[in-house]
Amino acid sequence: MAGDQIQRVRIYLQSNDRWENRTLYQALLDELQRSGATGATALSGLAGFGPRRRLRPLANAAADQVPVVIEWIDHSERIERLLPLIDAMLDDALVTREDVQVHRAVLRARGPFAADRTVGDVMRPAPPTVSAEQPLSAALAVMTSQQLGALPIVDDAGNLIGLLTTRDLAWRAGLRLDFATLDLLTPGERDPILTPLIGRVVRDVMSSDPRSVLVDTTIAEALVTMIEWGYSHVPVVDRSERLVGALGAAEVLQAAVEQVSAANQAVRDAEQPATVRLVMGAAPISVALGQPLALALAALLADREHRVLVVDADGKLIGQISAHHALSNLSGDERARLLAALQREEPTPLAGLPGSDRPLDHMVEAPPPGLAPELPILDAARRLLELGVERAPVLSTEQRLLGIITRGGLVRALMQQSE
Repeated sequence: MAGDQIQRVRIYLQSNDRWENRTLYQALLDELQRSGATGATALSGLAGFGPRRRLRPLANAAADQVPVVIEWIDHSERIERLLPLIDAMLDDALVTREDVQVHRAVLRARGPFAADRTVGDVMRPAPPTVSAEQPLSAALAVMTSQQLGALPIVDDAGNLIGLLTTRDLAWRAGLRLDFATLDLLTPGERDPILTPLIGRVVRDVMSSDPRSVLVDTTIAEALVTMIEWGYSHVPVVDRSERLVGALGAAEVLQAAVEQVSAANQAVRDAEQPATVRLVMGAAPISVALGQPLALALAALLADREHRVLVVDADGKLIGQISAHHALSNLSGDERARLLAALQREEPTPLAGLPGSDRPLDHMVEAPPPGLAPELPILDAARRLLELGVERAPVLSTEQRLLGIITRGGLVRALMQQSE
């Protein structure tokens, strides 16, 4: 810890002090943990007195009238940043701050999110917003033009009150086509799909009371919210609940990649970092050359991104088929049947899909770039960011399909490495 300035903060309270219907000492500990403090302890006193109160010895005191001291030891830069965040909770409590000498301690977590960086350091600017009373069609136009998977809903003061996601559009408005596919449709195909949205407002469909993270929350703490709630990205607000940005898997992975500098590359290599093989998911559904096109389309419909990988007889990856490409290469009744299947909530029987009478071979696109199973996960994160993709196949040296690696999977793996 050479060169680090370590300080101790002491906060003197009483056990019956309250903050928003909670004991103040517990509220302070929760706030410090959420904001990224290294560690703090609430200590119960035997007796005490101060300018405004005199406490009896513990044996004679009521259970809720004993002294409590919070001791918080941390790097001075972190204390400088976090102490103003709890000032409003302290009222007239005595707070001291002093330099200390530490003989032995771990005052910084290890791992890719160990740096003292907050959500505000890495978040992207706040995306466009709409109000809850705007027409749903107007919100959809914003989401389509900006390619947004989630659109924040704010009140007149700019405070976050809801979130409109593609999942909300599918569940509550019956719109299951992605924006790229919508752009591909003719007016005659698009209008019947969008007609049910006419007359509805955003409030009818949005998710109310969305989870968000504070701008000064540490990245590791923000990841807890993202993972627990299954968010691919999360709105960022200030302490007045005003929307100030957004944090997604891309920003999280970029932060982890940037932390691995040339200066610590040798150390990272010596630690034998986790590889793609250890964190990849099972191989996705794939189809083989020569199989009916209808079978490939059924597999495509079952995939969240509406794409399916194509392998040869030896299991080597040779291409993929996407919904966008399939629609572009179908016409007439076949195109209409696939479009209807993409909009349908329940699975479409194989007989209802086009292409039962011919192989899928003519519909195959170039394969997506693959990653090697022994690639370190930080290098995999860098590669996914460079490619601008959410996931990539994992391939053996013979190009056989072994599994799949996703941004979300990498985020979870990197978080586990941050102690």
